[in-house]
Amino acid sequence: MIFIHKKTFSFAFFVFCLFATPIFSQKVTKISGGVGFFMPGVSILSISKINSSLENKNYPKFSNSFTSFGGGGHAIISNFIIGGEGHGLVGKEITTDKRMLNLSSGYGIANLGYIFYEKHGLMVYPILGFGGGGLSLSITERTIPTFDQVIDSLKGHVELSIGSFVLNFAIGADYLISFDKNESTRGGVLVGIRAGIIYTPFAGNWTMDENKVSGGPETGVNGVYLRLLIGGGGTSKN
Repeated sequence: MIFIHKKTFSFAFFVFCLFATPIFSQKVTKISGGVGFFMPGVSILSISKINSSLENKNYPKFSNSFTSFGGGGHAIISNFIIGGEGHGLVGKEITTDKRMLNLSSGYGIANLGYIFYEKHGLMVYPILGFGGGGLSLSITERTIPTFDQVIDSLKGHVELSIGSFVLNFAIGADYLISFDKNESTRGGVLVGIRAGIIYTPFAGNWTMDENKVSGGPETGVNGVYLRLLIGGGGTSKN
């Protein structure tokens, strides 16, 4: 198992925000309900160790910018948030004279949070999440093999992957556009934005076809992200 050691200041800060906010928040409107949403966005991942390994073999570097597609939802219970989300991250393909390389990522997390500001449908909240994720590196020969070559050789396509435990620290702001004229309830279209950090405290081993591969770079799903939220839901004042 690979342990990735980093400073824990960010972790402590977000944990403090999550659990101290209800204490310091005063006269916050208490609401309950639920929302679901699609979450397109961009992620910047820390992949320097993977790029170093590739450069040592004369491959070009991957861009650390990834397009993110995913979705999620959460229940709101007296301003406390309980929910989850999942994402797939797609990077830019690398092409050489002989091979094509792709690096992708994905993760699923459970989230806890608290709405410390709510007014006229605008909700602001910190999020703390945990779950599992991974990276996948595929290398494909550009030549078109014959059927016999595929049977006789492992050449053609190789996929390496690594799994990890991930933590999610984020701040979000959502606006619920209501079609309900009742002042105590809101229901309609949700739009929002969420920015955060995804962090791997420890990861597993690189594998190929479920077999361990030694000597791989010590890495995980680490980086920052910015995502839009588009969906719907409803809330009511307690």
